[in-house]
Amino acid sequence: MFSGSARLLRRIAVTVLGLAVLGVGIALLALPGPGFLVIALGFFILSLEYEWARSRFEQARSKAADLADQAAARPLYSVFTILFGLAMVAAGIVWIIDDALPASSPWSGGSIIFSGLVVLATMVVSLWQARQAREHGEPTPAELIERREQAEREQAEREQAGVHTRGA
Repeated sequence: MFSGSARLLRRIAVTVLGLAVLGVGIALLALPGPGFLVIALGFFILSLEYEWARSRFEQARSKAADLADQAAARPLYSVFTILFGLAMVAAGIVWIIDDALPASSPWSGGSIIFSGLVVLATMVVSLWQARQAREHGEPTPAELIERREQAEREQAEREQAGVHTRGA
């Protein structure tokens, strides 16, 4: 399908783009923004060329979904997340309009707006998934996460108790 040089150029482009997106995602873990979602996107891009990135993509996607589901499970978290997303959009608009702000530009304001929209979209999808699950009498994604964590805690306690009884 691709010639050797076209294949190499595609691999280089995917690698550079994937690493750049991954770097932005890592920065967003400390900055306001959807860090785990952007990290998942970076690993998805890299997974187009690299097998090792596929498993990392699944881990990052799962972590992003877990965080979104946990926020959707608690009404107060949902409200704060939605307000945070709206505040990011508003801050991005201000960053574009007010030239007195540091690094004020359409690019910086646009990236803040984009991050806010991603936060809002993630929250809406998580709330929709939880509502669909409740309507069908199924556990919500957050309830499944809670059950899994509870089972892991119980397993760890059983293993810890087994170590104590064997050691005595």
